[in-house]
Amino acid sequence: MTTQTTKTRTDLSRAEQACAEGESALERGDTSAAENHFTRALRLAGVGDGGATEGDGRGGDGWGHDAQGDAHAGDAVDTVDAVDAGGPERGIDVRSDASGVDAGGPACGSPGTGGPPHGPDTYDLGTGGPTGVPDAESHAADRNAGTLVHGPDAETDTDGLNAATPVPGRHVESDAYGLGARGSTDGSDTDRGMYGPGAGSPTRGPATGNPAHSPLPEGVARVVARAWTGVGRVWLARGEGAGAEAEFERAHALRPSAAGPLHWLGCAAAHRGDLAAAERHLTASLACAVPHGRSLVQRAYVHARAGNPDSALGDLRAAASAGPLDDEARWLFAVLAGGSTREVALRLRRAALAALGGHDGDELRRRAAALLVAARGLDPGSWSSSPLYAVALVRGGYRAAAVALLDDAVRDDPSDHRVTHTLAVGLLNSGDAGSGSTWERCVAAWAALLHDAGFWAHALESASRRYGVDVEPSLVPVLRAGLREALERCLPDDAGTRVALGPLLQREADAAKLLAAIGGFPAAAGGGGAPLFCGPLRIAELGRSAEFGAFAAAWEQSFAIARTASASASVDARAQSFAAGSATSAEVEAETETGPEAEAEAEAEAETATATATATPSAASTSLTYAFSELGFARLLLGQDKAVDALAALSELRCPRCRARGGPGAGAVCEPACGRFDELNPGYAGVPDKHLRLSLDARGLALEARLSMGRSEMTSARPDFGAAAAYWRRALVHSREIDRYRETQTAIVDMALGAARAAHRDGRLSLAVSTLDATRSVIGANERGRLEGQLARVLADRGISVANDAEALLDRPAADLRRSVAFNPHLLRAQVSLGIVLRGLAAARWSSGSLSGARDTLREAVDQLTAALALFPDEPDLEELREAAVADLDHVMWQPDESEQ
Repeated sequence: MTTQTTKTRTDLSRAEQACAEGESALERGDTSAAENHFTRALRLAGVGDGGATEGDGRGGDGWGHDAQGDAHAGDAVDTVDAVDAGGPERGIDVRSDASGVDAGGPACGSPGTGGPPHGPDTYDLGTGGPTGVPDAESHAADRNAGTLVHGPDAETDTDGLNAATPVPGRHVESDAYGLGARGSTDGSDTDRGMYGPGAGSPTRGPATGNPAHSPLPEGVARVVARAWTGVGRVWLARGEGAGAEAEFERAHALRPSAAGPLHWLGCAAAHRGDLAAAERHLTASLACAVPHGRSLVQRAYVHARAGNPDSALGDLRAAASAGPLDDEARWLFAVLAGGSTREVALRLRRAALAALGGHDGDELRRRAAALLVAARGLDPGSWSSSPLYAVALVRGGYRAAAVALLDDAVRDDPSDHRVTHTLAVGLLNSGDAGSGSTWERCVAAWAALLHDAGFWAHALESASRRYGVDVEPSLVPVLRAGLREALERCLPDDAGTRVALGPLLQREADAAKLLAAIGGFPAAAGGGGAPLFCGPLRIAELGRSAEFGAFAAAWEQSFAIARTASASASVDARAQSFAAGSATSAEVEAETETGPEAEAEAEAEAETATATATATPSAASTSLTYAFSELGFARLLLGQDKAVDALAALSELRCPRCRARGGPGAGAVCEPACGRFDELNPGYAGVPDKHLRLSLDARGLALEARLSMGRSEMTSARPDFGAAAAYWRRALVHSREIDRYRETQTAIVDMALGAARAAHRDGRLSLAVSTLDATRSVIGANERGRLEGQLARVLADRGISVANDAEALLDRPAADLRRSVAFNPHLLRAQVSLGIVLRGLAAARWSSGSLSGARDTLREAVDQLTAALALFPDEPDLEELREAAVADLDHVMWQPDESEQ
């Protein structure tokens, strides 16, 4: 008998342990594991099907009867001390709890939208002090025990009160997430009053046997009741209210004097919407010798839902006098007691964070998010720790509310990279449901991070902590490029935006980079605060277009001063160079005597001067007004050598509304009265006559596009010199209309000279000649001198190269050298080479029988060499060539011409 008793007590101890493990699984939200543990507990307790026990013959102490009986079982039910195990309690419909407060009607005695009389922001509701601003850590440590009565359904409107539920709410589907799943304060999750009669498998639902068939010893009854109660909570967690109530009824039938089963029956009744039955059961629980510790709070929720705010407030006050209320009860207390709107909002936020401190269940996340939505309805401004609340809202299925919260936070502190990053992630993951404006905001947020030094410092620090190594700041450019590429891959091709998202991101990122280069734009109005490194979209979102316009205008003025100084220095340097290079003809002669080396050096100097001029910041490349406007897209395309696309982008700069009104298309800008002009073009918001200035700048970019198109045609693998000349002619016509003709001529000549020099270096002399000839055909006299000097050298080189080919005829070399001498008679190499080629050409014609042709060629040679000697007196090569040409001519003149005979 002693051995059997010991075994029985061991089994009961193991059953108690199984119940504890099942309750722990409920706390984690693992209903399947919980069900298995409770089933095992019933089996160890000897409870079989139909309510019969497996050891009917055992009786007495053989059942492991606990001598303490009900005295030991008088502890509160599982829900009383739930908070110590890790979570707040839940109950009435969460959405309505605060949504009802600001929905326009009274909620459990709370005022309507007008709000209660103003008072302290927070009240001491039995906690010993004000709550202050909630945070996750404090809530995790300050949660009280218990569970809330769940509402009848999960579809309660979040926007207002239900007429039948003055404190409406979004019921939590499963009591397993808070209804007694977390254990008591002393670590024992035992509700001795809940363990009921009868038997049954937790997988079977309501019992079919007779619970009174075989009375169980007290110890066994306590274990069985505990297991049945756990089974009921599993059913309730799965939304099976009928099965849950049946299990709770078993426990009550077995132990009718215990408060626990009555409490749970009240919870189950509230879960299915029978508020009268819920109140009856909870009142009965409170009337027991050892009342359930949470029944007062649960009954308060039932009273509130039933439209009895005074009774609900009385219950909450009684509960507060017995011990601290948890966060759920506190915010309801604040509502019922007429607390300030801000106090209620703070209580709701605190309750939401407390809910997140529990297990990671979907229901808890939804409840926490719904509490935050309600708090937003009461306190819609910017919150501290907004990223934390936003994450909770997103995880609870309220992405739009999270984005709205972050938008408010960004407007409050746009330089906080943590808020901006959270917003960027939230918008990027909006998926296909995002509208065009949503994607534009997403691009604006990410672009604001790409060049934010604080963001990258935080990223490096986080990586260093994560991997335990120092991360060098030199990696930031690589990381930034990788992030930008990843973003471009994530952006949809067709998002319904005015501009494709790829170019939009590039425009925003380039503008942010330019802004970062000058130190950023002050985040706070009036010029204070940390700097912003963003693009025009973010400036418009913040409503700072006018301020940015003034900021950009000031920087433009400094740019203009720098450009003027640079241009003056360049002009002075070139003037000194020309003065030193052409002081006297003797100096020219000395220079020409050096031959090709001097010419190469002159070309190098010219290229250096051109490179210096090119390196000088231009108005377009460094302009904040260009970058922070609709012109930024054209500038971006020009930088990518997409001049045709840039020209197309410049054809329409109006907002959709102005475009719909009709009017001219090319270079058109918004009407002067358009309210969106500054939003689309913040860089021009501070410029006088901003509409005219934008139009003129657009035409200037169109001019650059045409020049670029001409250069592309000329420098392509198969150049089309006719098309290039056509583009440049049109550009010159366009330049006259905006008073930039001389500037345009210079630009065309610079491009042609650069292309010709490149071809010359590569030995493609004919390409160099064609390039210069095509350019010379469209350029006026003002800039032709520069082209003709280069053309003379190229023609001379080509003529000499061909003439040195033994099999080549000398007609083409002679033509090239004649043109070279005509363009630059001071080119000694060309003069000497022309004399030699003309003598050789005369000899070839004499040999072919054309004596008259030989005479004419020799006369030309004599005249050419005579003119050359006037420029280069005493030049021995020229004198020798002239004497030889005269002798040849005399000899030919005395020869009989057969054609004359």
